[in-house]
Amino acid sequence: MKARWVVPALLALVSMAATGAGQYEKFDYYVQQMIAAAVAKDPASVQTFREQLDNLPRQEPGDAAQAQSFRQRGLDQLAGNNFKEALAAFRQAFITDPANADIAGQLSLTYLRLRRFKEAERLAVYTLALAPGQSAAWLTLGQIYGQTGDARRAAGAFANAYRFAQDPAQLAEQLRQLGATDTVDTVRIGALQALQAVQPGSVLPDPPTLAPTHPAAHPGTGSTAPAMATTPLSANPPLPDALKRGLTTSSQPLAANSAPKPSPPVSSDNPGQRIYRRSLPLTCLIVTFRNGKSDNLGSGLLVSVDGLVLTNDHVIEKADNLAVKCGDRESVAKVIRRGKAPDLALLSTTLNSADSLTLNQTYNQDLVGRDVFVLGNPYGLEGTFSTGVISGLRAIDGVRYIQISAPISPGNSGGPVILSDGTVIGIATMGLKVGQNLNFAIAATEVIAAGFFDPGRTKNLPSKGKP
Repeated sequence: MKARWVVPALLALVSMAATGAGQYEKFDYYVQQMIAAAVAKDPASVQTFREQLDNLPRQEPGDAAQAQSFRQRGLDQLAGNNFKEALAAFRQAFITDPANADIAGQLSLTYLRLRRFKEAERLAVYTLALAPGQSAAWLTLGQIYGQTGDARRAAGAFANAYRFAQDPAQLAEQLRQLGATDTVDTVRIGALQALQAVQPGSVLPDPPTLAPTHPAAHPGTGSTAPAMATTPLSANPPLPDALKRGLTTSSQPLAANSAPKPSPPVSSDNPGQRIYRRSLPLTCLIVTFRNGKSDNLGSGLLVSVDGLVLTNDHVIEKADNLAVKCGDRESVAKVIRRGKAPDLALLSTTLNSADSLTLNQTYNQDLVGRDVFVLGNPYGLEGTFSTGVISGLRAIDGVRYIQISAPISPGNSGGPVILSDGTVIGIATMGLKVGQNLNFAIAATEVIAAGFFDPGRTKNLPSKGKP
């Protein structure tokens, strides 16, 4: 018989302290390893850690019949969205039979509905210690991590929910619904990433929106922006090894310095489609590396025919090395100019091009209400296209911004905000966590006024002067 560990009533409900801190840490360790293996798409390791979790001592059952009576009361209250009453009933059921994984899982779900995330997580982990293959507990744990802002662990938990589901098709539909309708970005992102992992090539809902691309801004005025600093990074690793680590979604990359293939003619009169077709090969995915591993993703735009790429400084600030992918072409990159105010970085690449995006220096109230189009790579979802309008002009810490309603998310940082004439009016930079689609782009005129970039280089081959 497996060793017994006693779970007193109240402590079991909140902290699992009676199992011992070390015991809970063991449960959590194996659960987290299963999540990490799911993220790495390593089913063998998921199974290995599941078996190790299965071999840990289990709680002996209590009064199952009485517990089921309390449980049914909890289910009835939960169905009516009476969460506090459901919590009281599930607590009684759990006290009566702490070895019942279904009861523990429903108690965890009720804590989640009450937004008591710490208790919800501990109960979910405890449930998985009792039943490592319980799909419902993995689904709850994924929502807990998503609700608390951890998209990576949410994705791993959701992937395990799918792995252990008795009806994978039904579980996939639940993930699809979360990815399409949940109000929390990181829940939606986790669900979409899990779907991509377990059903490669499946048609997914539109990528999530509303997440900040940078810490929340507070509009106001500030001092004059400091002078730009020129800070090259360390030497970049050669292709293709660096890009193979970071640009996992690319396939059969072309030579780094080859010219892009011309886009097919677009017969549609839809301006959004025209802008998307033309701008997609000139909008870049930026992958940063630190300590030999891929570290961060962002966006950028090709602004000169000799391969200069503009992005945000916060995208590349911690990088040891950089790789850039524009369309189907890839290159290592070096930083040749960077600054904090405005938050910009200019990269050199080998991506010579017959075309580039053009910065528009307009900055007046006539812009408000005009349509804008945003291209970028939110959460690594390459080539995501969103639309909106210019909502206002703002000065934030002395830097001029364009406020836009177009959805942007982490990974959009550094990407172009484009007017219907195809010119770039701003560089997507940040969004407010509060409110709906309160997003900001550094005005293109600010880029030029700061002496950061010579707009003449967008049309003509460069001279030997400064960038």
